[in-house]
Amino acid sequence: MPSHSLDVLTRLSIQVPAALATRAEAWHEGTVPAEPLLSASVILLRDGPEGLETYLLHRHARMPFAASMVVFPGGRVDPTDAAAGTGSDPVRLCALRKTHEETGVQLTEEELMPWAHWTTPELEPRRYETYFFIAVLPTDQQAQDVSTETDRAAWATPGAALAEFARGEIALMPPTLSMLLELADVADADEIREVARDRIVAPVLPRLSRTDEGWTFRYPVHR
Repeated sequence: MPSHSLDVLTRLSIQVPAALATRAEAWHEGTVPAEPLLSASVILLRDGPEGLETYLLHRHARMPFAASMVVFPGGRVDPTDAAAGTGSDPVRLCALRKTHEETGVQLTEEELMPWAHWTTPELEPRRYETYFFIAVLPTDQQAQDVSTETDRAAWATPGAALAEFARGEIALMPPTLSMLLELADVADADEIREVARDRIVAPVLPRLSRTDEGWTFRYPVHR
């Protein structure tokens, strides 16, 4: 059966961060959500001594969005991506550009495999519509910490990153967490290529719902 990008959502926590819950309390019917900016992110992978590894960026605490979060390389589409020429996808061009800017790795469009599509909740003041791609590190290249937005960057197995998150040593946003959960079940680069080949990608827009216990996330369900 082809993998579906919504299946992992049943494994995510539905607890809402305190700051977002506060914004939810202040939200009213006439509030107009910010328009999401188009962006792209690349889950860069390689085979390591302990299994599949992914390259993770630890963002500075001073960043205006996702401060102190551990993320995959990526960023928003800018005019240079959109003006690249007829027949080129600005999102894919953005994915290639940001990967090179933040890791030094030069990929091709053919190496990008669609994996997920998330939009920031409407309550957030800064929002992104992000397309996530899988890419296996070319054998003749090395990733390095060349980003100006990070404290550090390093390869890690998804399982190790999830363990750090569980111990409270790193912070992950729901999209990153969901993808690490999936990747932890994959043995190596060959398997991820196989899984990605028939991947079904559906958009995810987390919504908030009020319950007796407080605010919770509602994610779309694969039916």
